[in-house]
Amino acid sequence: MVIGLLLIPATTWWLAHIEHVRYSDNATTSAIFFHCLTILLVLVGVKALLHRFAPRWELSRGEILTIYIMLVVTSALAGHDQLQIIFLMMTWVFRNVTPENHWEEDIFPHLPRHLLVDDPLVLRKLYGGEASLYESGLWQPWVGPVLWWVLFAALVVWTQLCLMAVFRRQWDRERLNYPIAQVPLDITSPAVGLLRNKAFWAAFGLGAVVQLWRLANNLWPAWPPLNVGVFYHSFREFPLSAMGAVPLSSYPFSYGLAYLLPLNLAFSVWFFFWFARLEMVAGALIGHRQAQRFPYIQQQGVGAYFGLACFILWAARDHLAKTWRAAWGDRSAEVRTTTGSGREPLPSPVAVWGFLGGTAGLIVFSMAAGASFTAALLYFAIFLTLSLVLSRLRAELGLPTIELYQVGADDILPAITGSRAWSARDRTVMGMYFWLHRTHRQLPMPIQADALRIGHEAGMALPSLSRLLPLTAVVAALAAFWAYLHVVYQTGVESAQFADIIRWAFGRDPWQKLSTVLNVPRDPDYGAMGAYAYGIAFTLFLAAMRTRFVWWPFHPVGYLVSGSFGLFRLWLPIFITWLFKAVLLRYGGLETYRRARPFFLGLICGEFSAAFLRTVVDLVFNLHLPPSSGVGGL
Repeated sequence: MVIGLLLIPATTWWLAHIEHVRYSDNATTSAIFFHCLTILLVLVGVKALLHRFAPRWELSRGEILTIYIMLVVTSALAGHDQLQIIFLMMTWVFRNVTPENHWEEDIFPHLPRHLLVDDPLVLRKLYGGEASLYESGLWQPWVGPVLWWVLFAALVVWTQLCLMAVFRRQWDRERLNYPIAQVPLDITSPAVGLLRNKAFWAAFGLGAVVQLWRLANNLWPAWPPLNVGVFYHSFREFPLSAMGAVPLSSYPFSYGLAYLLPLNLAFSVWFFFWFARLEMVAGALIGHRQAQRFPYIQQQGVGAYFGLACFILWAARDHLAKTWRAAWGDRSAEVRTTTGSGREPLPSPVAVWGFLGGTAGLIVFSMAAGASFTAALLYFAIFLTLSLVLSRLRAELGLPTIELYQVGADDILPAITGSRAWSARDRTVMGMYFWLHRTHRQLPMPIQADALRIGHEAGMALPSLSRLLPLTAVVAALAAFWAYLHVVYQTGVESAQFADIIRWAFGRDPWQKLSTVLNVPRDPDYGAMGAYAYGIAFTLFLAAMRTRFVWWPFHPVGYLVSGSFGLFRLWLPIFITWLFKAVLLRYGGLETYRRARPFFLGLICGEFSAAFLRTVVDLVFNLHLPPSSGVGGL
């Protein structure tokens, strides 16, 4: 635990440079974080050396996995889609107000100033650069807003941990596989012997060589290129041009992650990717343009999330009723586990009342910022429902990446009721939660699902782990703000060294979107509502068919992720791996599939280790490598 705590500031500093300032790679946009996996491999190697030369200093498997869990929790919170967003939002609106954008008249009257930083000296130094956080007057204005946001982040983490504790035992009964959690478990398991497998190391070398080859091409342009990254093919002729650009990529790690997918899901992912493209073509043929949003691919996906939520809740109805009775003192209904300390992460009363208390805390925080009770309640009801579904997807299927881009609660509520139903302060507070709903990627609850599974399988004490997770999150949030301030004061948001994509995506975009919401009233969107309803109904249909008929090939999650930007960039390796895996299982059987698994895990570990080395080279030599040369950006 001490080693993990010491690595937290280093990790947040590294993320501030690599993802935020330089944007030279996205370490936290895939299901497995490449730096965390690399550090895990290093720790396993150190363990082997200590076992041979200094056994008394050797770390146990549980200690290594604890460090790994702490790094993953830290990286998710401090990474690309979480606190990095709110950090830039906290000052951008004041630095970039102009007479032309009218933000001073439209936005300023509704802002909760206790959550933002408007000090003129801070703004000048932060955006100009060549300053130090530790100068007088540059850190004091941040203390209050940072502590408020750390409190809010802690409430989100606690609420989702309680919700995860409620569902964990039920998902164990359903025999969910937790494919992503299985990777660190296999790496650290002496019984599996992954690091003694020749196929693993052959694939490790292959994955590493591909990434290092691309690095060499960036360092020496005369070095021949190796085009495995994402590029796009566009059809020029109508109607195929209506489907837009089709992404193509061939990262080695993507084949490894695709191998972890269940066969019917892998088929459904690439099938529904093309099904959605054909919907766009059909819409164009009957006169609908993409600018009109028809056929509402992303809104269908939102409906699919709620359809799957209905399925999850229905399947867990008996367990939830039992947990509710236990929360009211029925000891016979208390859930117990058979590993570790013999107890669940949280007792049922703590999990249930902790979830309700945490949700109440989020609502009170929002009301203190200016939102109404109704707006806050509905926002977090939607947000937590989506979090539950995302956690279930990670636990059951282990998708390589997934996101729900800017179609969360702040989009759903105005689409159903119209924007006039919500006050300007309601819309402002929802706009300030942009970091929660921008992509819904790497939220705390899916990470907690894997962490508890790792603890369960490794025989760790789950109550102790449930205390470690929120503690790590609080330390990580404080360390993240420190790292952003330390690095950005030196660099300057407006300097040429700061990535422009971060400026517009995390700084300008949320405030410009809020300005549009406040100034352009939105009527109820009946097309979107129809897409929500269709998505719910079609998902329940797919789920029912899959439950009743073994031969049914379509997985509802494949339809749900048909609008996932990051995932459909990987449709080609998913298709190729699905085809290979189908043939392998057909003619080689389950045993051959298991023997091939180390090879595909080697592809992941090899390319991810080389990707981490690439970022070290980037920082040491101050290269500012382009993101296209990395493995992120999913």
